[in-house]
Amino acid sequence: MNNDTTAPRSFEARFRLARAWHRAGNVSRALSEYRELHALDPTHDQLLLWLGTILAEQFRLDEALEVFRSALRHHPHESHLHKQFVNTMLLQEGLDAVFRHYRLERADPRVLSLRPDDVLVCTVLRNEMARLPYFFEYYRKKGVKTFFAVDNSSTDDSLEYLLNQPDVYVWCSELSFHEGNFGAAWFEPILRQHGQRHWCLIVDADELFYYPNCESRSIPDLCAKLDRLGKRAMNAILLDMYSDRSIQNTQYEPGQAFETVCPYFDRRFYHTKYENAGPYKNQTLYYGGVRERVFGKAGSYILSKVPLLKYDRSCVLTSGQHLTNLKAERIASETACLLHFKYFSTFPDYVSQVANRRDKSHWIMQYREYERALSVEQALSFYDPFASLKLEDSAQLVQLGVMRQDPAADAPPVIDFPEIEPLAPDVRRPTWSVMLTVYRRTEFLPLALQSVLAQAPGPDDMQIEIVSDGPPRPVHDALEAQVRVIAGDRVQFYRHPTHAGHPEIFNVCVRRAKGYWIHILHDDDWVDPGFYAALAEGIRQAPEIGAAFSRHQHASGEKTKDSALERESPGILEGWIDRIAGICRLQTASIVVRREVYERLGGYCPQARSAFDWEMWQRIALDYPVWFEPRVLAHFRESESSETARLIASGGQIADARAAMNVAQTYLPRDRADRLGRIAAEHHALRAIDLAQKRLNANDASGALENIREGVLCSQSDEVTHKLLEWLTQPNRAPHE
Repeated sequence: MNNDTTAPRSFEARFRLARAWHRAGNVSRALSEYRELHALDPTHDQLLLWLGTILAEQFRLDEALEVFRSALRHHPHESHLHKQFVNTMLLQEGLDAVFRHYRLERADPRVLSLRPDDVLVCTVLRNEMARLPYFFEYYRKKGVKTFFAVDNSSTDDSLEYLLNQPDVYVWCSELSFHEGNFGAAWFEPILRQHGQRHWCLIVDADELFYYPNCESRSIPDLCAKLDRLGKRAMNAILLDMYSDRSIQNTQYEPGQAFETVCPYFDRRFYHTKYENAGPYKNQTLYYGGVRERVFGKAGSYILSKVPLLKYDRSCVLTSGQHLTNLKAERIASETACLLHFKYFSTFPDYVSQVANRRDKSHWIMQYREYERALSVEQALSFYDPFASLKLEDSAQLVQLGVMRQDPAADAPPVIDFPEIEPLAPDVRRPTWSVMLTVYRRTEFLPLALQSVLAQAPGPDDMQIEIVSDGPPRPVHDALEAQVRVIAGDRVQFYRHPTHAGHPEIFNVCVRRAKGYWIHILHDDDWVDPGFYAALAEGIRQAPEIGAAFSRHQHASGEKTKDSALERESPGILEGWIDRIAGICRLQTASIVVRREVYERLGGYCPQARSAFDWEMWQRIALDYPVWFEPRVLAHFRESESSETARLIASGGQIADARAAMNVAQTYLPRDRADRLGRIAAEHHALRAIDLAQKRLNANDASGALENIREGVLCSQSDEVTHKLLEWLTQPNRAPHE
């Protein structure tokens, strides 16, 4: 008897000592002890995990893979083993080998292109044709636009249905659900390749994600809120839903709303809970619910899930997604639930199929509990008038404690389009207001000012004003003295009392402008003779337009480049929103805007950061016709001292463009927002690679890396990935023009 009780303790004590040596960096001693222990027990899950890990750390990858393969044969539900196996195989054989191991094959022909803010709904399914129509309808209504599905050898029409859905990317695997760690092992390589830094909602086809205020708040809005709070996961309760009839008589027709067929749940939604529980000590784990009430405690029904998480390579995906290795402080205080619709009339047949599988997993044991209960009472019903409640709305579940709301964190993001007040009726108004902004520097202002004065009509027809952005008084004095030498009293000079910065100084200009048409220039811009005459002709021909612009020339050092020829003759641009929403195609020096447009649409948006002008051109394009003059009549200078140059060097220009895209998504038409957003993200990701090459040419490796990082956050499409790999393997090639 003593030998029987001491041997296991001796083994575990030796294992703990080996782990201590491993953590202390005594690799050779730890490895030797792991080897000896492995000979004693070749199936010990934690021993296999750490033996494989230490071999991988020593880059003995073939040996590590052999250990992990052996471990997974014995423990196919150990998520950390799958994780380490994938990490090791990636190093040794690459991602394609991981897909082959899990027998994952891409089934749809679509190009997989994602935007950084795409939320991915991920589901594994087998023979779920009846549920799929409403499953997709529900999540699409909640704002989801991208689905990843793994079909596990369906024999009904599920796969064909999936392949006909334009927003679903499909993989197939013939590996058993058991060996695929109940789907988690399949999504590990898929998300490793496509889902990093994306919010991923991992749900089954019989689960609807339900959360506070879900009636009025989309899933992407919820994820954006979690981003603002610095969270990376959200807990949920699995809430079993059922009808008031027997399971056998709960008939479901494809396309029906799940919650109308099974609208009831148990008031007592759990029986047992454990604080700071699980292997990571970071969650409250709940057990029981209606299944414990009906089938008994033997099934040990865990109700805790972490279906929503922001995935990166450090995330461990667990079977059933009941747990997460993310730290507690990164898990939202707000909680959700998964409405679980398993108990339709098809349930008893499914139970019979699953319960007879040769599998000792906890999941199969639960199905054997279901089978025993159904064999005793074939007309089994979950409904109990004393225990059951009918689902009303999300507020009901918050009140009952099924979900937890965080009102303080629930405020939607505020997009600020600053108000521009109309002028008083008695104000004398010229045709033009030309507003030149300047901050501190004086070297470029003369050219800008003289280019305007050379073609300016009298004060009654053109207001010209310098807006000095809040530097100390001596700088104001020097700037005003310079203006007086150039223009005398013809030009007004306004000293803004504080440093407003962009974009607010542009809003200051708009509010001070009295003309019907406003032209804003930076101090280092200039215009050619005929600029105002050309755009005035466009205004005369098309008085309904909201803005008019000419081509411009971009000067960077000694290099110049003309902007795109939007059309060959002067006129209104057709389909302008589709072009301007993709990338900024003009500069402020080249455009004049009707003042009443600002009054109606609001001023320049601070949330768009340095891309505030591009965001404004999109707003205008949605509501007004825009005139184009094909002659190059305006000039934009990019000097080393400019804010644009600083942003390019830091990757900030791409980051700010992404901020502007997020603002534009709030008002672009629903039927075009997704497509235009993808185009914009793709443009800026590709531009980031070009900017990275230019930074390398300037011996700025840090700036190159920052631009690449920001570009990858815009898009990880196949085209972007291909160009990035091409750039990385040919670092000395000339930048793409």
